[in-house]
Amino acid sequence: MQQSQLACDACGAELVPNAAYCERCGTRTRRARRLVRLAIRVEILFFLGVVGLVIAFTWIYAGQR
Repeated sequence: MQQSQLACDACGAELVPNAAYCERCGTRTRRARRLVRLAIRVEILFFLGVVGLVIAFTWIYAGQR
């Protein structure tokens, strides 16, 4: 289990537990940056899945003509 970040990396201010942003300078915490990267990966995989389905259905439709 990871320990929560105690101080802001940018300004050194003390952070509240599980904070996403520093209350003093507004910088994202390490945890928030990890969650954003994870969300972007999930969105990319979803997009590629939709593109794959469109290509597959187009190929199937073209094969039936």
